[in-house]
Amino acid sequence: MVRISSVVFSLAVAACAAAAPMQRRQTGDLDCNLARLKIIFDVAATQKLVGQINSTDLATASAVAVAQTGLDSVNSAIQDILAAVFAGQTAPAASRDQVSQGLNTANSALSLIKDPSLNATVTEAQARLLTAGADGDKVVADCK
Repeated sequence: MVRISSVVFSLAVAACAAAAPMQRRQTGDLDCNLARLKIIFDVAATQKLVGQINSTDLATASAVAVAQTGLDSVNSAIQDILAAVFAGQTAPAASRDQVSQGLNTANSALSLIKDPSLNATVTEAQARLLTAGADGDKVVADCK
């Protein structure tokens, strides 16, 4: 949670930073920065839900581990994007692709969980992932 909180703080600072000249795409307008915050919160909520999945079954444990790896990859890419924003550089396209790939990896892994007792948590986690993906699309569209 501390890692996500630092990301949120960093994003807020980046949105308000006026010290270094940055391109509009980097600082973004209100819609852009709200979409950035939303994806961060959606990924954090998804991580929390994935952490609640009972992984005593080997297949479920494996799927949970893959989903967590995908979400960790998303967070890593977001950190890279924030570093570029602070440096006044264009966000790396590879990092944007990494966000998308990490979300897809997590969603694919969650779809492998077939235990009916976990349906509610898995469904909620997948819904959050879809929302995060939509927010990521909004970042791409609004942060120009």
